[in-house]
Amino acid sequence: MHSSAIELGRQLGPLRRSLLRATREAADLPDLPDSHVEVMRALVDKPSMSPGVLAAHLNLARSTVSNLIKAMVDAGLVERSISSNDLRGATLTASTKALRLLAEYDTVSSQVLSDALDELTVDSRRALSAAIPALADITEILSRRSS
Repeated sequence: MHSSAIELGRQLGPLRRSLLRATREAADLPDLPDSHVEVMRALVDKPSMSPGVLAAHLNLARSTVSNLIKAMVDAGLVERSISSNDLRGATLTASTKALRLLAEYDTVSSQVLSDALDELTVDSRRALSAAIPALADITEILSRRSS
C-alpha cells in the first residue's frame, strides 16, 4: 500500500469539513449536511432524476435517499413531482432555494479557498495546482469502480 494513499485518505475528510465550516461561517450560511449538498449538486447536474437513479448516482441505498429526499422536500430544497409516464414514480428537481444556496456556497467557498491559497508558499501553491488533475483522475477511477 502506498503511504501517500494513507495520508491522502486522512486529509480529504478533514479538508472537506474544514472548507464547509469556513464557508458557512464566512457568509452565515445555513448548516446543511454534506449529504444534502451532494443531493442538490446531483440534481443540478442531472435535473429530473427519479429517486432510484439518484440513489445509484450517489452510490447510496434507496432507503437512505428516500429519507434524505423527505427531509429536503420538507426544507424546501427538493421538489418532488409525479412522473408523467408512471404514476407510481417520482421526479426530483432542485428547488429555486437549493439553486440559490448552492450558488452562494460555491461563490463563498471559492473565495475562502482563494484566501487560504494566498497564505501558502509559492511552492505549495504550485504543488497543489499540479495535483489537481491527479485528484480528478482518482475521483473518476473510484467513481467507475463503484458503478
